[in-house]
Amino acid sequence: MSHLTASVAHSHWVPIVIFVAAYLLIAVQSGRGSHLDRTAAAFCGAVAMVVMGVISLDQAYQAISWNTLIFLLGMMILVAHFHFSGFFDWTAVHVARIARTRFQLLVLLIFTSGLLAAFFVNDTICLIFTPIVLVVSERLRVPPAPYLVALATSANIGSVMSVTGNPQNAVVGISSHLSFLGFLAHLAPVALIGLVLDVALLTLFYHRDILHHPLIHHDRSVEVRLRRSLLLKCAFAASLVVVFWAFGYSFPLVAISVGALILIIGRVDAEKIYHRIDWELLLFFAALFVLIRGFEASGAVNYLLARFHHGLEGSVDTQLFAVSGVMLILSNLVSNVPAVLLFSPLVPSFPNSRIIWLALASTSTLAGNATPISSVANLIVLQQAGKHVRISFWEFVRVGIVVTLVTTFVAVAILIAEHRLFPSH
Repeated sequence: MSHLTASVAHSHWVPIVIFVAAYLLIAVQSGRGSHLDRTAAAFCGAVAMVVMGVISLDQAYQAISWNTLIFLLGMMILVAHFHFSGFFDWTAVHVARIARTRFQLLVLLIFTSGLLAAFFVNDTICLIFTPIVLVVSERLRVPPAPYLVALATSANIGSVMSVTGNPQNAVVGISSHLSFLGFLAHLAPVALIGLVLDVALLTLFYHRDILHHPLIHHDRSVEVRLRRSLLLKCAFAASLVVVFWAFGYSFPLVAISVGALILIIGRVDAEKIYHRIDWELLLFFAALFVLIRGFEASGAVNYLLARFHHGLEGSVDTQLFAVSGVMLILSNLVSNVPAVLLFSPLVPSFPNSRIIWLALASTSTLAGNATPISSVANLIVLQQAGKHVRISFWEFVRVGIVVTLVTTFVAVAILIAEHRLFPSH
């Protein structure tokens, strides 16, 4: 067995075949000729990478981004406590009362989630807002799919503007030595215009469900019971997260520490909290990290960078479009954080490295809207919502690819305009 796997491991096609097979199984999910869901598909693909000798078991352990899993676990614990405080139901009722039409509800959701994502991390906003969207949709009797897709796409787009918006922006901010305000000044226009485009494109795709539909407020008399003491404790814990992140403390360390704190002070039965944690999602990510590491071992990523070599050596405009092309493809093959980590060592060699850093951050994030597995935010929304409504892989892709291409093109255009107007910055 060891001789077989050792000889097979030398083939660059083995990890590519395993990756493509797993990706297809993730795409079709169950009900399309396979009994495997996306978690099982990723898990089997990860095991295949190890069994076939593409990577060792130790390498598989090392491939898992424990920071990501710990970050998610900590935030899930905090969100579970918010749920038991009645916060989600209370927010759902009040958000529903503001909007008068389905279109207004869409606009409200996109800008609220997008702006909050810039400062609270897009994954966190998706964790918090997915239950809200489901409750609002049920009570207002509107189709949830357009609003769930809107939540995922707007959280990704809004997170572009800030170093604290997502993990890849944090990597870029640290590596480029850009200040928090400098980063915000350059990329806020990209995010804000992107949110406007998101409204327009989702309205176009879902016009039959959104336009010309007034909302019937059935629940004006609905009384929502808030556990105010628990809500205050949750608000205190959430404020600690923001403060410590603002002072530069580790995202996962802060998240898991605050998760432990709220378990102590929240005084909610811990078993109830465990039931609210999406363990399946954590397993999916762990498997996906191993699957991606195996794919990297094939050399396909290096081949892709070589194909863009000439574009990376051209004018600033050409470089920006080339970097965007690399990020669009690479982020959807190995996800945006590994894509940024793979590409970032090349950036200091560019004569205009500052604008390249900004392009790297923005386009890798916007590329996350292309497919359900392109970003953590998408997966959180679809995994949580999957217990109530099914959004197929292809339904998301037909919207996500258009949103990604349009917003990425506009982002590059804005960065080119900024570079020409303020070449020294």
